[in-house]
Amino acid sequence: MKTSKSILASLVLILSVSVSVMAQNEAKIIAVVNKASWCHVCEENGERAMAAFMANNTDNVFLFVGNDLSTGETKKSSLEEIKKLGLDTAVADLKYTGMVYFFNAQTKELIHQVSVAKSDVEIATAMVTAKNAVK
Repeated sequence: MKTSKSILASLVLILSVSVSVMAQNEAKIIAVVNKASWCHVCEENGERAMAAFMANNTDNVFLFVGNDLSTGETKKSSLEEIKKLGLDTAVADLKYTGMVYFFNAQTKELIHQVSVAKSDVEIATAMVTAKNAVK
């Protein structure tokens, strides 16, 4: 439970920082992070994976947005934020937790995805692949 709380706290911090960064410098890629409190993959890998995502986003190309699939209420709240970014239709069928989906911020097309269970190197490679898709 402690890990879930720290993951959630990290995600909230990332979201608040990312939103202010986007206001200053528009992101090219929106990364939708599917998570849930009951997801073992999220619990075991979330904190490490989010650190890897942040370490590989020093140029602020990515905007990270949480999609909390824990309950009906968290799904609804997450969907409201995702809708503001114009991705509600795009994420409608993406129900796997422990996944991060990369979308082109302009076209709203899915360009890549990666599991939080992947190694830090694999996460970095996935981010490079996504960046190359929007150049």
